[in-house]
Amino acid sequence: MLWNIKDHKSALNPNAEIGDYFQSGDSFGVYGDVQPGVEPRKELAEEDKIPVTILTGFLGSGKTTLLNYILQEQREKKIAVIENEFGEISIDDALLNQDKIALAEKILVMDNGCMCCTIRGDLVKGLMQIVNETKKGAVIDAIMIETTGMADPVPIVRTFMSDPNLTEELRLDGVVTLADAKHLPGRLDDEVEKDKVNEAYQQIAFADKIILNKLDLITTDEAISIKDRIRGINKYAKVLPAVKGRVKLSELSDMRAHDMANFVNVDIEAEAPVAPELGGHGNGHSHGDHAGHEGNGHDESCTEEQGHGDNHGGSHAGGHGGAHGGGHGTGHGGGHGHENAIKKSRHDSRVNSFALAREGEIMPQKLSMWMQSLGTLPPEKGTIFRIKAILAVKNHPFKHVFHAVMDVSDEDDAGPWKEGEKRISKIVFIGKNMDQPFLTQGWENMFVK
Repeated sequence: MLWNIKDHKSALNPNAEIGDYFQSGDSFGVYGDVQPGVEPRKELAEEDKIPVTILTGFLGSGKTTLLNYILQEQREKKIAVIENEFGEISIDDALLNQDKIALAEKILVMDNGCMCCTIRGDLVKGLMQIVNETKKGAVIDAIMIETTGMADPVPIVRTFMSDPNLTEELRLDGVVTLADAKHLPGRLDDEVEKDKVNEAYQQIAFADKIILNKLDLITTDEAISIKDRIRGINKYAKVLPAVKGRVKLSELSDMRAHDMANFVNVDIEAEAPVAPELGGHGNGHSHGDHAGHEGNGHDESCTEEQGHGDNHGGSHAGGHGGAHGGGHGTGHGGGHGHENAIKKSRHDSRVNSFALAREGEIMPQKLSMWMQSLGTLPPEKGTIFRIKAILAVKNHPFKHVFHAVMDVSDEDDAGPWKEGEKRISKIVFIGKNMDQPFLTQGWENMFVK
């Protein structure tokens, strides 16, 4: 603890610059413990870490074809590939031609179980093996994790959020979900056992980008319909149309979707753009636009289980644990939900993704209590999968960022609020059957009146 003798009652922010509190000639007091010094590790900037992309999707969606395409087209980059298949014999072994094996800098085929559960330890071991090779001089520009077709991506994301050894050298760049345009509707409608998850729904909900593949097998109307259904689950993941997995490779790199320091550089509450081939205009609309979802209104086919995911508001955050938070902008998380004239859902106020934004300052004590409450929501209030937030906390000079995936969360300070800058807090929620009015009220209650 450090203080200026001239003003010994003022606590100093440890992240501030010396010049913010001291002038030449000032005296300071210090209080703390004395212990042997340890040479600090040089922390890598996020942009200097090796990016890791999780590639997920159901069996037959085209993951191997996409991976081959990436390896063949990005010959200037050295990509390490970790593949995981279920069972003793890798299902895709017959499809792994020699070109793929030659092009990948290193392939670790993990075939002793599902990556997302039983071999979590092996996943970490495999990633660290790649890191250790880079320390010996090997050049690895990126890592791709290709999951088994039944994989829920959440445990892999949680591994990155909870294992500091991984994140010293690696950064989770994003989750890319490959969706079979012809068969995805059936997968989303699959009945699942109690306490089990619908993997197809999870893959869409947690995706940062979604490749809607095999568009040559369906009609234009069918393509727009399934796009609307995807957007009913996750409005903040960009949907890319594809045949044989071919998309611009720039779409699959430098996403920085899990880099909290980058949250303040992007409009987190803006809905993702939609390609013209899928009924969009090539760019998304942020809150304030309410003329219709991608120009064609809400998804009238969204099921009662999905609710209506077309609210316009601001950003996404979610949470567990005590964060600090703040305020942004024009704060409305309401939306223009349409009602199906034939079958009015009992979940009219339920949504699967929405954002809130408001100008003002958040009371830190109320923020901590609210974030903790989000981790224990009763079932009737819905399920929160993921949260992103940029918050303006009272008496806190920095923009506070928060990121949660299920029950794992992280928070940090980003850049300072500039003089004269409006203190606007943004939060984005992605989940299932979320009670939007309830969550909106909790958000509003945190702000200084």
